[in-house]
Amino acid sequence: MEIGKQRSTGRCGRDKLESQVRSASKSVIWRLMGVLILAIVTYAYTRQWIQTGLITIIHHGIFLGVFYFHERLWLKVKRIQILTARSILKMLTYETLCGNVILGTISYLVTGSWKQMTAITLTYIGIKHMCYIFNEFIWDRLKIGKGEVSG
Repeated sequence: MEIGKQRSTGRCGRDKLESQVRSASKSVIWRLMGVLILAIVTYAYTRQWIQTGLITIIHHGIFLGVFYFHERLWLKVKRIQILTARSILKMLTYETLCGNVILGTISYLVTGSWKQMTAITLTYIGIKHMCYIFNEFIWDRLKIGKGEVSG
């Protein structure tokens, strides 16, 4: 097995390799999309560029690492092979659990408002839930960073 690649079981029962470069690429692209969405949502509720910038930068700085490790962890999950079920469970662990706690905390610390924290967090997480399934659908079909493992 090549250095920088981890063995993972494919969704159709075939063994595949998913490179760390692929996980990192997914993380960066997902983060760029998230930055844009969070900035728009945060500014819509706060109308404050400094609060928008702080919330967006802190959140996405933290989540760049969270996403990468979340992807690597899910490569170790072998039991769930059906794409839809796997994508939904990944979304729930990532966006719902991590997203609500971390974004909610950051939003409250920056704005000092429970109302703005709730509005920002629920709106952003709702939008990201929809985007997450689409993102997984696209990446599942891309061959970048995937390779077959010979028996």
